[in-house]
Amino acid sequence: LLATSAGAMSANVDTDGDGFASMAELQAIYPDLTEEQFLEIDTDGDGLVNDEEMLIAVDAELIADPESDT
Repeated sequence: LLATSAGAMSANVDTDGDGFASMAELQAIYPDLTEEQFLEIDTDGDGLVNDEEMLIAVDAELIADPESDT
């Protein structure tokens, strides 16, 4: 499962184009996402989800692939 193509954060998630996903951006895609789940995804604790963290979260089935229709 790949959440992004060619290692670039999906525009569906990264709405401000900074290359990272904030909790607000993720909650727009995953409305039931809790702060606890976000902290689990944000493994480096910087308050943002990068490409690698997103791929790991999708692969670990912590969140659904934002590129899929399911």
